[in-house]
Amino acid sequence: MKGNVLARKWRTAHGYKDKGGVIVVCDGVVCGWVNELRNPEHWVPGCIAVDGLGNQWVSVGGNCLNGANRWKSLSSISN
Repeated sequence: MKGNVLARKWRTAHGYKDKGGVIVVCDGVVCGWVNELRNPEHWVPGCIAVDGLGNQWVSVGGNCLNGANRWKSLSSISN
């Protein structure tokens, strides 16, 4: 998936390969890293969070003004 590829490249380029946490991708752009998946209201609906193992979540519900309501699992990929 595109979000997974972007997150992996960003982790490598910025020295976050072994730091855990999740990379958040919105509209095909890496928007940041957080140490754990939380606070969906800080992200608009449709953002993808990718952890170091390739597991992915999408922010859902809510709206662009108030942020998403929750994170929904998209996949579980074990390496």
